[in-house]
Amino acid sequence: MNDKERIPVYLLTGFLGSGKTTLLNSLVKQPGMERTLILINEFGEVGLDHLLVSHSTEDIVVELDSGCLCCTTRGDFAKTLRDIPWRYSREGKRSFDRVMIETTGLADPTSVIHTLMTDHSVYLQFRLQAVVTTVDAVNGQATLERHIESRKQVGVADLLLVTKTDLVDDEKVVAEFLQQLAELNPTADIRVADGGTIAADIILQLDHIEPIDSTTPLNKWLNITSFTIQPATKTRLAFRELNPVITMQNDINRHDAHIQAQCFVFDTPFTEARLDLWLEIITKLMGQNLLRLKGIINVEGFTGPVVIHGVQHIFHPAARWPEWPDEDRRTKLVFITYDTPRELIERTFDLFLIPSAIESSESAQPATL
Repeated sequence: MNDKERIPVYLLTGFLGSGKTTLLNSLVKQPGMERTLILINEFGEVGLDHLLVSHSTEDIVVELDSGCLCCTTRGDFAKTLRDIPWRYSREGKRSFDRVMIETTGLADPTSVIHTLMTDHSVYLQFRLQAVVTTVDAVNGQATLERHIESRKQVGVADLLLVTKTDLVDDEKVVAEFLQQLAELNPTADIRVADGGTIAADIILQLDHIEPIDSTTPLNKWLNITSFTIQPATKTRLAFRELNPVITMQNDINRHDAHIQAQCFVFDTPFTEARLDLWLEIITKLMGQNLLRLKGIINVEGFTGPVVIHGVQHIFHPAARWPEWPDEDRRTKLVFITYDTPRELIERTFDLFLIPSAIESSESAQPATL
């Protein structure tokens, strides 16, 4: 398949009791959701239309009145994905147009994302459109403080749906919680799910994963306007003077010191070799603590930007745009990290993204981590 023929996949995640099943029950009844295959990965707590599937030992397929298919799966998730195009076909034609995957509340969504990104046969057939995370307004803040899985679910989301706001009497509490989520993941769209649901079109129109095929503008994809400028640390002065870097981040100390959302903006283009080396090092250095990295990068000799997008140590193939979307040619990198000091990221820039001008400068000194 070419990129436009790959089957779109929407990943629905969220902690226990955050309202995933309520949301799904509403979505499958809405126009536009026909011919959707719902995969309940590793067993949801309660299946759609109150079909109890958590104790089944075999895969169960249910055809819903709306025209959707609901399937519970166990075992090799990659094999399940590879098999469903022919398994759920009628007279040689696939019986679904999209896939929506529900994870369990305790699941780390990055494992599913990695399968969709790294399994070659899966990647050729499926395109991850977006990660949707439900967050409970009543218990969400306590859950974020106690469970790393919940923080990862928020950190990798493209759309955060806040549920159960009607159960919170104080509107100020809800507003503060929404602000907390915006600080934890400033790249995500945040909406309140009235009555536990939302219009299906809002989800189906998401295309935030592979920006080369996305209708979402690059600047909106990064959303760096949500950051505030912070002073960069005074290290590697030769690098700073020849290649000024603007460091931006959200006020991480207000709610959660573990997750940090940070943005770095560079004026000077980078060499392709240095970029490749830096990507290799940053993924090895940060590993699982790199929840997400998005970037629009100005590379010497390229007429348009290079766009990167990674989850932990796995990256989508870098995309070369033929031209810049506007007059802003600066490199912009957005990090969402876990327990990673800002200074550590800055030092990797000094080591691996030093432009050629610095390499020829007598004032440049070797950098060390």
